[in-house]
Amino acid sequence: VSVIDTLSHAAQKVGLGDFSVTIPVAHQDQLGLLATSFNTMTKHLRDLREQEKQRIILERHLPLAHEAQQYLYPRFAPALRGAEVCGITAPARIVSGDLYDFFPFNDNTVGLFCADVSGKGMSAALMMAHLQAVAHGRMLGLEQTSARPSPSAFAAMLNRDFYCRFGNNRYATMFYGEYDSGTRSLRYINAGHCPPILISATGEVAVLRGGNLPIGLFSDLVYQELRITLSRGCAIVVYSDGLIDALNLKGQEFGEERLVNCCRLLPKEVTAQSICTSLSQHVSEWSAGAEQFDDTTILVLAVN
Repeated sequence: VSVIDTLSHAAQKVGLGDFSVTIPVAHQDQLGLLATSFNTMTKHLRDLREQEKQRIILERHLPLAHEAQQYLYPRFAPALRGAEVCGITAPARIVSGDLYDFFPFNDNTVGLFCADVSGKGMSAALMMAHLQAVAHGRMLGLEQTSARPSPSAFAAMLNRDFYCRFGNNRYATMFYGEYDSGTRSLRYINAGHCPPILISATGEVAVLRGGNLPIGLFSDLVYQELRITLSRGCAIVVYSDGLIDALNLKGQEFGEERLVNCCRLLPKEVTAQSICTSLSQHVSEWSAGAEQFDDTTILVLAVN
């Protein structure tokens, strides 16, 4: 049988979906080179088919991962005397590396937790779940103030746990604050996270700068605790960088300045939920039709 006949027979098998066929290469002449090229082609086709199988399996599992991840976010906002909280998140893909949570210590005190894990996709989602589990272990069940770590000590604990846990150069930016409605004081740390925004009762807006490096970069870091007293009608907006990095169809970012302007235009005496909804809508309208590459999370504390 000639090489041409062998090639013809093999091509028919490939046409029927059999990519396992190979042709023996007896000589390094032009026909031999043609047979080598044919074998290379069928190998590439086998690889592509295997990749397609893996893609189908992944696409089947990702919605399940998305559904499971939704249970990691708070099912409802805790009740708090003299204040209210709300949080929303939107993944850029199917699963998210963003995290927000509430730690309701009692009727007067709540912990506010917002974090953004480096990376994307499933690896970031797994890191996010780990961070939340460790945070819960450190905080939940510690209703007594004397038993709870301070915000700075809490950040240091998470930093030590997160350091090199997922390899080098993996980290998470994080905001954690404790609000006491009795004193209307907020104690918080900012570990490389976007600076929170303070909206006063009169509608004035201030960006609260300051903070430390993200958790996970260095083994031992001391985190600076910041404090602010909030008057009635004030609100604090905490968010992940996906909000200000959101792109429109022209490739322009939403940006911090535009976010501040949106906060400035909010009606007075709005609820935490309405602030979350309004800011989320502004970003959605800005980025409509454009592919997004980062998750978006908004967490709001509003003082009544």
